[in-house]
Amino acid sequence: MAVQIKKIQFDGLEAVEIVTSKVRLIAVTSMGPRIAHFGPRNGNNLLFWDYPRKFHRGDWHLMGGHRIWAMRPDADEAEETYSGDNHPCTVKITARGVDIQGTIDPAFKTRKSIGIKVLSDDTLRIENRITNVSEMLWSGGIWSLTCTLPTARTNYGIPLGREGEWDIFVIGYPKRWGGGQFAPINDKGVRMTENCMTFAPQNHVSKRMVQAPQGIIGMTEPKDKLSFIKKTPFYDGAAYPMGCNIAFYAGKNKFMVEMEAMGPSQTVLPGATISLEETWTLRGAVDWGKLQGVYKD
Repeated sequence: MAVQIKKIQFDGLEAVEIVTSKVRLIAVTSMGPRIAHFGPRNGNNLLFWDYPRKFHRGDWHLMGGHRIWAMRPDADEAEETYSGDNHPCTVKITARGVDIQGTIDPAFKTRKSIGIKVLSDDTLRIENRITNVSEMLWSGGIWSLTCTLPTARTNYGIPLGREGEWDIFVIGYPKRWGGGQFAPINDKGVRMTENCMTFAPQNHVSKRMVQAPQGIIGMTEPKDKLSFIKKTPFYDGAAYPMGCNIAFYAGKNKFMVEMEAMGPSQTVLPGATISLEETWTLRGAVDWGKLQGVYKD
């Protein structure tokens, strides 16, 4: 397995590029930590990248790509969720990956970081982390948000359920939330099969949260005959937001779709780090609506 890693400029920002025989990933480091590009080695970017930063909340810029959100218990989206994303990072390159450290939040004394490691030609491990750098306790969790760029036929899937005799899961229906956003309950873009929740983005805002023990969410590009699949561990009994560990959010007019993985809330001791590990894989196109039973690679 050949891996090429080098520092580059991406949209005028300092960045690190990782290339294998099958995938290309670019993480920006002037502002972040953020992953700005992910896709086939010689193909299009599957991520939505907001340049020159049209979308913002106050002085916080969406930018797009992949980022870490800090959430606190009983306040899944709080002010510190947005902090620290737009500042310079430090970078350490290894033989098979890169480690990117963000700045320290001045109020909460936390630091976001992303570790990226190539596992195979088509699979990478993304380790999303928050470190408590204070001498006090911090409590919270990690949301891992990956902004994707849908085309006319892009569809998404969240495999449901688990193996075994008992199979019960939860679905959260966000209807109204911060910033005056609203999502319809009767959303024609969302469909349920026996084994999967599927989603085809429409022109309106849409959001669902799911307890998905398989820990998988994926996007499929039929025209390119490929799927981008994210997978994270699921821990029974952990304090997930509304009991859910996977979610999607679609912006108005299909400008982007976020594939979200959510970690449980927990107490973080001084100097300790919590992490939410994902594997990112490019595969041949998965037809989520025809999924039979538990998803198998």
